Amino acid sequence: MQRISELWNELKKVIVDTFSNSKSEDKNSSVVSIDKVEQRQKELRDQERKRVEEQYREQHPDQIEEEKIASFEYKTNRLKKRLNIAIITIFGLIVIVFLVLFFV
Repeated sequence: MQRISELWNELKKVIVDTFSNSKSEDKNSSVVSIDKVEQRQKELRDQERKRVEEQYREQHPDQIEEEKIASFEYKTNRLKKRLNIAIITIFGLIVIVFLVLFFV
């Protein structure tokens, strides 16, 4: 009977040690959610991208200016085309209104 109680006490110790170690390991382990990992990776990518862009800007200042000028010209030409289309449309609508009013 004493042997059974000794085995039972040893079994209880093993069980208590097993569960108490797993809880302490969970507290000490560094578990990070996927969202935080993805956010941190995004921040690192952004930092690297900004660093590379700054380095490129320092190495190619003339090309950056050319790109800005080309972009400005493209935007200006696109705006000119839209403005011309708007003017032609308004003029056409005015002509249609006068024709309708003249013949009605």
